[in-house]
Amino acid sequence: MKRRPLPLPEIIPAFPRRAISFNPSGSQRGTALIMSMVILMILTILGITAMGTASLEEKMSGNTQEATRAFQAAESGLSQAFNTAGNFDLNVSQTNNYTYDSGKSGSATVVTEFRQFTTPRRSATPDSMTNFENANFNQKSTGTTVVGAKSIVNQGVAQLVPKSN
Repeated sequence: MKRRPLPLPEIIPAFPRRAISFNPSGSQRGTALIMSMVILMILTILGITAMGTASLEEKMSGNTQEATRAFQAAESGLSQAFNTAGNFDLNVSQTNNYTYDSGKSGSATVVTEFRQFTTPRRSATPDSMTNFENANFNQKSTGTTVVGAKSIVNQGVAQLVPKSN
């Protein structure tokens, strides 16, 4: 006859079973939520700052572009005034107004004034210093754009004229 094994006595644990907890102290509940809210707040502030910086850079770029347009209008005005016949008058100041692209791109106002007579530079012909003199003019060109950007360019011009006795 075969013997039966004796049943083993049941082992009773010394401590009652509890649910396994990753957070041993109950006072830290909700810290993940608070930390995620803080990180979200920091990212929001960074995003708002980046948008403000981009907006400021766009305004600066637009202002630079308009200043360049005004400068180009002033330069174009000087060029046109220089090529206008009768613009260099010894007795009267000349004011010329020019518009570009029917006023859409800007305009220029050029004032040409006589300053003084000077002796011309030495040259190969000996008559030049005794028979001629330089009439010196100042040209001031103010270029403006549609949005109000302004640029002022000054230019000196010397015209060789016969000497008045």
